[in-house]
Amino acid sequence: MSKIDIVIPWVDGSDLNWQGEMKKYTNKEIEEGNHPARFRNWNHLKYVLRSIEKNMPWVNHIYLVTANQKPKWLKTNEKLSLIYHKDFIPKQYLPTFSSHVIELNLHRIPNLSNQFIYFNDDIFAVCPLKETDFFKHGLPCDNAILHIHCVKKSLMIHTIANNDVAIINEHFDMKKILKKNFFNYFNIHYGIKNNLYNLILMQTPRFPGFRQYHMANSYLKTTFKKLWEKEEKFLDKICHNRFRTINDVNQWVVREWQLVSNNFIPYPKYKMGKMIDFEKDTIDKNLSLCTDILINNTYKMICINDGDSIDNFEKLKEKIELLLEQKFPDKSSFEK
Repeated sequence: MSKIDIVIPWVDGSDLNWQGEMKKYTNKEIEEGNHPARFRNWNHLKYVLRSIEKNMPWVNHIYLVTANQKPKWLKTNEKLSLIYHKDFIPKQYLPTFSSHVIELNLHRIPNLSNQFIYFNDDIFAVCPLKETDFFKHGLPCDNAILHIHCVKKSLMIHTIANNDVAIINEHFDMKKILKKNFFNYFNIHYGIKNNLYNLILMQTPRFPGFRQYHMANSYLKTTFKKLWEKEEKFLDKICHNRFRTINDVNQWVVREWQLVSNNFIPYPKYKMGKMIDFEKDTIDKNLSLCTDILINNTYKMICINDGDSIDNFEKLKEKIELLLEQKFPDKSSFEK
């Protein structure tokens, strides 16, 4: 098995120096792109790292990506490196406060392995995971399940998802891809329901979109390089945005490029993890779901997402931290 690294972006939105730098550009950008929730710190990063060390011991190296910031408790070692934006993002794009700019330049991280897993600081490995949950035969494990993105103006991510698939449709003919790689779209690993989705949506003239997951994604560094080779002018324009904008693409365009290029192994990814969105449902209901997943291992991974607007955020953060401390009580080698 080739080396597999992990990349985790992290920001401390409470850092006054960082806030001062951001305010220099805030008024020049759209409001949603610099919403405080984009940068809110749950203080859960240490549990993310504990979960990786405990349940993914085979990982070669972890790259923690920050904007010249470092958690006070963090200890770097031979398994973890702290990487600043200036270490890999071209200087003409800095400073950046957009996760999309960071994502689109991940392949530039020095010494990053070709096979890597992109985490977020709200994703946790709940139980033991294998390399083959992410890569097989040098290719990402994933599922090509078609999806229609029903755009809602108030949610930027909907439009960005459409931008992603628009790039795909500029370079790939859906009918030819489906004919050439039929069993990547109709596969026993996807289950009856998802195969039916693909059967229905394959009638559209172009790729309508792909089912996306706010979960750890498997990537090949070479895919990022290929995308930049084909769309350098467009990506360069996006990377000059200081904050997220409605015209962006994000990491999903890289994932989709892998799917339509047949650079993946069919895998039931949709079963692998669960995102808990505390903005969409009641806090009590979601706390119960978190407890079930963390204590009973009902999923291999969990994403605890806070959304943009939550009442009593600090109180909720404490409750979740208690759950995480119960699940991952032992310090990792990355803590002082």
